[in-house]
Amino acid sequence: MPTVRVTVPQGDLTEDQKRDVVERLTETVGSYYQEEKEEDIRSFVMVQINETAPGGYAVGGEIIG
Repeated sequence: MPTVRVTVPQGDLTEDQKRDVVERLTETVGSYYQEEKEEDIRSFVMVQINETAPGGYAVGGEIIG
């Protein structure tokens, strides 16, 4: 089962935006498998949205958020 993990700052996305991200990523991964392997796996794609606490991640050694 393909799994896509997305990490965002806590509270950055509304519930509607999260739903949209899940739908788009599911469609993207599903379309890729359909085109490359001729398999319809959309019902097996798992998308996880992880929200980090303020200061909970860093980029290039700099704490973000």
